[in-house]
Amino acid sequence: MVSTKAQLYMAYLRATGQKRFYDDARTLHRRLHRHQKPSMAKPPRGIRRRCDVERREVEGFACWTLRPRDGRVDGPHVLHLHGGGYVEEIESHHWWFAAELVTRLGCAVTLPIYPLVPRHDHTDTLPMVQAAYDLVADDREHHVLSGDSAGAALALAIAQRLRDEGRAQPDRLVLISPWLDVGLEDPISLVLDEHDPMLGITGLREAGRMYADGADPHDPRISPLYADLTGLGPFSLFIGTRDLLLPDARRFAAQARDAGADVDFHEYRGMFHNWVMQNIPEGRETLNHLERILRREIPVHRLGNG
Repeated sequence: MVSTKAQLYMAYLRATGQKRFYDDARTLHRRLHRHQKPSMAKPPRGIRRRCDVERREVEGFACWTLRPRDGRVDGPHVLHLHGGGYVEEIESHHWWFAAELVTRLGCAVTLPIYPLVPRHDHTDTLPMVQAAYDLVADDREHHVLSGDSAGAALALAIAQRLRDEGRAQPDRLVLISPWLDVGLEDPISLVLDEHDPMLGITGLREAGRMYADGADPHDPRISPLYADLTGLGPFSLFIGTRDLLLPDARRFAAQARDAGADVDFHEYRGMFHNWVMQNIPEGRETLNHLERILRREIPVHRLGNG
């Protein structure tokens, strides 16, 4: 059963026209300025009250790290790459998701404010997030690589680079509602488009086209659905059945298992894109599950039997 609060939130998404941004390319271009306000790229005041906040520059772009206010950091350093189709700036729910991880786990979470299209493309974005990961990997022995939607594809591009350079994979890769194919070629996605209250195929394809900027959309750094997944992982993947990205997530999980990866796949009935970060019962349930997963990466001597 989908909770009443989740149903109301999906009704809110439709009533406020959230899906229209991705419903066609013209609307996406016309509304881009609303989704790339510079003020969005700074942590809200409530985050500063809740966490210790540090700003660094990486490749000329801001990179924010949230830590517990008392200075004690337990367990992994999490690099989280926000979603938004490569066209949207980090949003409030990303900040609060990161702060929730810091509060629950006592860990550090870094949020890169990576370059967006149409001013930039993958040739700018990938080097920046890769450099941000290198900072996180140097910061602590244990680290987690996380991303939602487009951010999950960026996380997988980093994982491929690590593998190709002979470097260790993160302790865990967390993929939330991942966008794995910028071309959205699976025909089932067309069917799900009618039921997805947030995303639309036409606008997403336009965003993906700008991000690829003439490169092959099947390039595994751009569309990790087409990557060689050997040597990657372990993965935890969360996807909802009202998300038009669902078929690609299922296919990716199957391919990763076939490649010998450790895949922890979770499909939530009736859930929409990125529900994990919303204040609904299903979001809290999934966040509780993610907390249990990440606690496994925290050294036992720091947490005791907690």
